Amino acid sequence: MARGVCIEGFKTVIRLFIVVDATHLKSKTRGVLLVAMCKDGNEMIYLAFGFANFKCSKSWTWFLMQLCEVILYPELLVIVSDRHICISNGMKAIFPDAAHGVCEYHSAKNLKQHCRKQGDVINLYYLAT
Repeated sequence: MARGVCIEGFKTVIRLFIVVDATHLKSKTRGVLLVAMCKDGNEMIYLAFGFANFKCSKSWTWFLMQLCEVILYPELLVIVSDRHICISNGMKAIFPDAAHGVCEYHSAKNLKQHCRKQGDVINLYYLAT
């Protein structure tokens, strides 16, 4: 689902840079909330969101396909995600020419998890980014 004003704003004034992510819904309604966001003058605009039963390749492919229908120049698009394999699979299928960036927050989180005793590595990572 995407609001018309968000789509028109994206088409006319916002850079072709989208961040996609998902979160699990843990209330009465179970499932996954898939979101696509980009930055505007106020620092964020929700471009689209969708609900799915599971965080899987099929869900991400469906979501990215809906998003692709409203983007004018998908070959110029940059999509940033947390490197989840399901997002990568969907991107390869729906946005084969788009660039795929990695979220700095998730990269740092993975680095901390795998290099717990090497504090200098984390500091160097933040200096490099």
